[in-house]
Amino acid sequence: MEITRFAPSPTGNLHLGGARTALFSYLFAKANKGKFLLRFEDTDKERSKDEFVKSITDSLNWMKIPPDEVPVFQSKKTAFHKELALQLYKEGLAYACDCTEERLSKLREEQRLKKQKPMYDGLNRNKNLPLSETSVLRFKFPQEGSSEFNDLILGNIKINNKEFDDFIILRSDGSPTYNFSAAVDDMDMGITTVIRGDDHITNTLKQINILKALNVKIPRYAHLPMVLGDSGKRLSKRDGAEDILEYKNKGYLQEALVNYLVRLGWTHGEEEIFSLDQLKEIFKLSDVNSSPAKFSLDLLNWYNNKYLNFIEPQDLIQKVKAITGVDFNDIQRGELALSLIAKGANSVREIIDESKYFFQDPLTDFEELGLDNDRKELFKSLFKELSKIDFDPETIEQFIKSFIKTNNLKFPELGKPLRIILTGKQNAPSITELLYIIGKELSLQRIEYTLNHG
Repeated sequence: MEITRFAPSPTGNLHLGGARTALFSYLFAKANKGKFLLRFEDTDKERSKDEFVKSITDSLNWMKIPPDEVPVFQSKKTAFHKELALQLYKEGLAYACDCTEERLSKLREEQRLKKQKPMYDGLNRNKNLPLSETSVLRFKFPQEGSSEFNDLILGNIKINNKEFDDFIILRSDGSPTYNFSAAVDDMDMGITTVIRGDDHITNTLKQINILKALNVKIPRYAHLPMVLGDSGKRLSKRDGAEDILEYKNKGYLQEALVNYLVRLGWTHGEEEIFSLDQLKEIFKLSDVNSSPAKFSLDLLNWYNNKYLNFIEPQDLIQKVKAITGVDFNDIQRGELALSLIAKGANSVREIIDESKYFFQDPLTDFEELGLDNDRKELFKSLFKELSKIDFDPETIEQFIKSFIKTNNLKFPELGKPLRIILTGKQNAPSITELLYIIGKELSLQRIEYTLNHG
């Protein structure tokens, strides 16, 4: 059984890149009948906040990818981490180091001037110093050969051990460092496959060596290539890497966001649309591209538009109401009005922005139309004749065609000002659909208002 984990630091909200990592970890676990776990790496006491724990948890719940067990908090396992670090010290696999910050700073500066990689020089590696209140504990990284692993996405990864230094695993205050804690927690939680961003490759090699030193089973690893923004650089907030709950607040649907996220680097034939239940059956890491994915707001909008139009009208009405408080059941032919607007909308909020005229009169003055008095007489005639017909779509359409022909008009000469009268907008659905959905009484009221004002 596969057991995966998502291990965010609760120092901020869950953004798009992290959400994709969580989604891939969840789907891989479910496709292999396993478990998806959540671990908060909250050892940064100053920056870790309960509000971010809640925000991340709420984001995963909204995406419908909750963990299968209660979350693990790394800060509550410090004693266990320290115990294993001291075990390595006793076995000669870690050593005490009393180098001052002044010496280390000088060393880094000398390496920088020589254009060398900043790293600890191993001064205390073989001194067998006792561990004191002012010393740190460093891991004895292998000095010969290479460290390697077979990445499930990127293939074989191999780096010469000379590229690594003896990194700190226990600080002078007794607190464990990230790489040691992460490795130990993966072991303790029984993680079988670690899925995370490719910026962790160096960390993975460090953690593999820690797990080897502890003589425990090493999980498999899969590193996701980064998500790029329009600039070609790693996705930033400016490019669209927003808080996942912000996408929810803007009116993006959970189904659309999940579908979009999984397509950031994963393919399954020529298919584009996938439900979460379907993904839990077919997801494979072998289908993940080894090249970076590129974020596209246009494509996310395309997915959201598709899902807005997949949903049954009453279900969509409830989603709109939940996000905006607006209830399309409150207006005549509300389902039809919502479906009409959803055809061209990218989000739930855009539906509301584009449909205000269904809920409130635009109150358009005639002078706003930029028409002369002859055209005013034309609209008086339109008002009079519209009041005589039945307001079913076929009758309305035939009437509009006949009126245009009788008055020797081109369609825009009637359609453009009438659309503004009815909606207050230049771009809106077809005149026939507008008249039918708004209804005879309201349509006539709006035309009459315009004729009497301006």
